[in-house]
Amino acid sequence: MVEHVIWDWNGTLLADVHAVVDATAASLAVMGVEPGLDLEQYRSTFRRPLRDFYTDLVGRPVDDAEWARANAAFGSHYLGVEPGLPLAEGATDALERCADAGLGQSVLSMLAHDQLHATLGRRGLHDWFARVDGDHHHDGRSKAEALAAHLDVLGLDPARVVLVGDTLDDAAATAAVGSACVLVAEHSTHHEADLRTVAPAVATLPEAVERVLAMR
Repeated sequence: MVEHVIWDWNGTLLADVHAVVDATAASLAVMGVEPGLDLEQYRSTFRRPLRDFYTDLVGRPVDDAEWARANAAFGSHYLGVEPGLPLAEGATDALERCADAGLGQSVLSMLAHDQLHATLGRRGLHDWFARVDGDHHHDGRSKAEALAAHLDVLGLDPARVVLVGDTLDDAAATAAVGSACVLVAEHSTHHEADLRTVAPAVATLPEAVERVLAMR
């Protein structure tokens, strides 16, 4: 029985996939790649590590200097548009429904910790969550390692937790710790069919909430 929901942020509660695609296009431009990247191409090409993803898009290896410029261009574009990005449709209702059902809620994201708190603060969301964790260390730790630490700090039994996310990494993290997972495709960087290969996946956030509430 599930007692707690851990929400991913980017692409799950925040509808930012188009901003991510545009920021990626901006970072490709500094490497001389013509604009034209769209969501379909992004989803069809996306993989980790990110540098390999860029190698596929550029069509050649990316050297260290280019990679640094690309990261700077991505961050500049994304941070410039982030304050105006909307929540995913149904996000506030999702939080309300889970709270009304007596479920604990927290946020775990690989976004830099200070940036995560700032973006939640701009949207007045902190009070919904028992804890908000971003990337504290910038040390390249995996989502699975971050999830294990998040669960430990909150004193949660992984078997009574569901993570609602939007990536293959979210599914891998929950598999590693023994928690449930529901993936939302609408604002994901992956195709829904790819998400379904690793975890239960639905098209929209309201559908994810129905899945979560059925796990109580």
